[in-house]
Amino acid sequence: MEYRFREMLKNKTINALVSVALGIVIIIARRAALDLLVKIIGGLILTGGIAYLAINLIRPDTTATLKTDLIIAGLAILAGIILITCAEGIVDFFPTLMGVFLILNGLSHLAAAGVDKENRIIAVIMGVVIIALGVLIVMRPGIIANAIMIFIGASFLVNGLFDLFLVKRVY
Repeated sequence: MEYRFREMLKNKTINALVSVALGIVIIIARRAALDLLVKIIGGLILTGGIAYLAINLIRPDTTATLKTDLIIAGLAILAGIILITCAEGIVDFFPTLMGVFLILNGLSHLAAAGVDKENRIIAVIMGVVIIALGVLIVMRPGIIANAIMIFIGASFLVNGLFDLFLVKRVY
């Protein structure tokens, strides 16, 4: 029993140290970490698409779903390749896309204000705030990407430090 407990503490300590190191790396190298994350997601989607394609080519099913399955596998493979090869462009484009989405959402709140007389003031305030945030994101997409990566890095760092503190208290 004591051996299991020591082994668990050792694993928890290693995980905590990795978490602290990962948090520091993400905070320092935000852009590179974000590009790598997009490439990893692309690799996972590409691998899933290839596996899905292989499964559908190996099985002896000749129904109409095979055609659909092959199209889905092909789209997954294409999406994975795009994510891997265009990671930097996607990292730049995604915050802009989020900003445009927020602007459209804010405009819908303003449109709702014209219809909903009871909640008009709240809908106008929400619409203006959401539009302002969307415009800020569209104008400065890098700020949002940096903020997200700082938050992720800080989360890993704090998690690792808390785990080290707990291991220290228990051991």
